[in-house]
Amino acid sequence: MASELIDLLEREAEAERQRLLSQARGQAEELVRQAQAEAQALLETQRRRVAEAVEAARVRARGVAQLRAASKVLEAKDQQLQEVFRRAAVELERITQDPARYGPILRGLLREAAEGFNGPVVVDCAERDVHAVENAARELGLHLVRVNADPALKGGVRVSSEDGRFVVENTLASRLRRAQQLLLADVAAVLWEG
Repeated sequence: MASELIDLLEREAEAERQRLLSQARGQAEELVRQAQAEAQALLETQRRRVAEAVEAARVRARGVAQLRAASKVLEAKDQQLQEVFRRAAVELERITQDPARYGPILRGLLREAAEGFNGPVVVDCAERDVHAVENAARELGLHLVRVNADPALKGGVRVSSEDGRFVVENTLASRLRRAQQLLLADVAAVLWEG
């Protein structure tokens, strides 16, 4: 009977051991499943974060590229505008070399510059224009103090009061500079619209 009791205890112990092992395996498998699920969730979260970071970087890079492209376009347009006005300046310089075209222009520039003066005036102009300015001043009835040759002036005149307090510069180059701001939109429209 003692041996049957020992056998019974051993069988019950074995059954208990199997049950505990089975329970432990089940718990271990459940822990492994939970760990895998958590790892998968973390992995998905990381993938999503990386994808969002990549997309944000792509958007930033696209924005930077668009800004750079726009900057280059603006720079090219500015260069083209400057070239238009440089060519205009060259053409105005060419006009000063043609007496038939330049004579009436010079007379008009002198008349406009002298309009606000009531008394005697001093006129500065390019050396080659001194005689033409003197003749135009006589025709316009201006009271000249003197006409000075100024190598800095090309294509126009600078008229000042006798005491030098009032000065009006009316040259082709100064008129182009003043008109440039007004003409920028029109020139741009001609260059890039339609």
